[in-house]
Amino acid sequence: MIKYKSHLDNIYRKDPHVDKSKYKWRLDQSERVSGYSDEFFNGFINTLKDTDFICYPYVKELKEKIAKHHNISGINNIFLTPGSDQAISTMFDLCVEPGSEVLTTNPCFPMYNVYSELYQAKLKSVDYNRNLEWSVNDMIKSITDKTSLIIIANPNNPIGDYKKPSELIDLFIYAQEKRIPVLVDEAYVQFVPSHYETCITKGFKFQNVVTCRTFSKALGGAGVRIGYMITNRPFMERIEKWRLMHEITGVAAKFGSYVLDNYSEVQSYVDSTNYEKQLLIEKLSKKYDVIGGHCNWIHVNDKNDNEFICSVLDKCEDVTYRAGVSVPYDERTN
Repeated sequence: MIKYKSHLDNIYRKDPHVDKSKYKWRLDQSERVSGYSDEFFNGFINTLKDTDFICYPYVKELKEKIAKHHNISGINNIFLTPGSDQAISTMFDLCVEPGSEVLTTNPCFPMYNVYSELYQAKLKSVDYNRNLEWSVNDMIKSITDKTSLIIIANPNNPIGDYKKPSELIDLFIYAQEKRIPVLVDEAYVQFVPSHYETCITKGFKFQNVVTCRTFSKALGGAGVRIGYMITNRPFMERIEKWRLMHEITGVAAKFGSYVLDNYSEVQSYVDSTNYEKQLLIEKLSKKYDVIGGHCNWIHVNDKNDNEFICSVLDKCEDVTYRAGVSVPYDERTN
C-alpha cells in the first residue's frame, strides 16, 4: 500500500461525472437557466482565435476590466482562480493548519466542510435562529485562539439571507484585532435587489478581509471556471504565493473580458430572474411553504415533505432539481 494522508479515507466527495446536458431546465446547481442571446454569444465566438487555444493565457486584460468594474485602483489587488471554490481553497492553503478551527455558519456551503476535513481543521459553526438569521455577535463570541479562518457566504448558501457590509464591520474589527483572516464569499450577491452593497470596498479598510466572486452564477459562465479574490495589497502579497502558474485558461480570460464589456446581458438576466422568481414565490405561497432569500433559487415544501412536488417534477424528463435539503428548525427533510 502506498503512503498517503490517512485522514483522507474518511472524506466523502460526490461523483462529479453526471452528464446533465440533456436537461433543458437544470434547477439544481444555480446555473444560468436560459441561453445567452444570439447576438451576445455569437459576438463572443467571433472574438476567439487559435492563439487562445495554443498559447499560454494572457490574463492582464481581464484583471484590468475586473478592476474597472469594481472601481478599484489596479490589478495588483486581484487574484484569479479557476472558479471561486479554488479561491476558497487558496485561503485554506494560506491560513488553515491541522488542529485549528474554521468558523462559519450552520448551514453553510458544503465545500467549507470538505476543505476543513482535507486540512484537518475543525469546522465550527454559528447556528441560525428560528427567523433563519445568524448573529454577528454570536460569531464574534465563537472566535477562539484556535480560529484560523472565518468564512461568510453573503448571501448565504443555502438559506439565501444577506447582510449589508455595515452589519459585518464589528466582526471585521474584532477579527483584525485577533489577526484572523475573514473571507466574504459573494457568489450570489448580484441577485440582491435594490442596488446591492459589496464588501469589496469596505474590505480595503481592513488588513484581514478578502472578498471572492465568481463568473458562474449571475454572469452565467459556470462552464468556463472563473473566480477571483480582491483584497488590500499587503494581504494579497501573501495570497499570491499560492498563484497557479497559469491562473485560468485563455478562452476563459477572453470570455470574462467579453462579459464585463457587455454587462447589460448580465443585468438583463439578473432582473428577469428576480422578477420571475418573485412571481413563482407569490403563486406557490398560496398553497406551499416557501423560503425566497436573495439568491437565484427558492426552497419549497408541502405538508407531506415534498412527496407530491417531487412526484410531479419527476415526470418532467427535461428538469433537474435539488432534493434532500433540510432547513433549520423544520423537521421535514426534503
